[in-house]
Amino acid sequence: MFYLIRGLENLLKVIAAAALIGMALVTGADVVMRGVFNSPLIGVEEIVAVLAVLATGFGLAYTHSQRSNIGVEFLISRLKKRTRARIRCLTDLAGVALFALITWRLVLYGMSMAKVGHVSMTLELPTPLIIYSLAAGFGCLTLVQFKDFLSFFVEVE
Repeated sequence: MFYLIRGLENLLKVIAAAALIGMALVTGADVVMRGVFNSPLIGVEEIVAVLAVLATGFGLAYTHSQRSNIGVEFLISRLKKRTRARIRCLTDLAGVALFALITWRLVLYGMSMAKVGHVSMTLELPTPLIIYSLAAGFGCLTLVQFKDFLSFFVEVE
């Protein structure tokens, strides 16, 4: 099961990286079109916003697993190793609860947007798909934190 979580995390990492590259390419193309042809690309702001949501949402799980997120370590680093492990276990459990709630609420929000057929203003992109994508990123983060929580009790991988 943990290998499936790791595989999902790696897939989302690749999508997040592609979204980040896409943001740079679309922005660069818009700048060139404005400068050379005096004609901006239509909907660039929407495309970049959607790609930013994908990059952020899909990068969460990988960032957590790499311990690249910001943490307050100066106080905790002075504690005993076992105490630090217990604190980490509790924070992982709290993270699982919080991000599971966020995932659930995003799915409900996406369903309400789908019910009314909400689309973006310029390009008419289906907003619920963007919301569901963000929910998938938070869902994967929840799974990664749950795996970390379980690793306190059992040896993982």
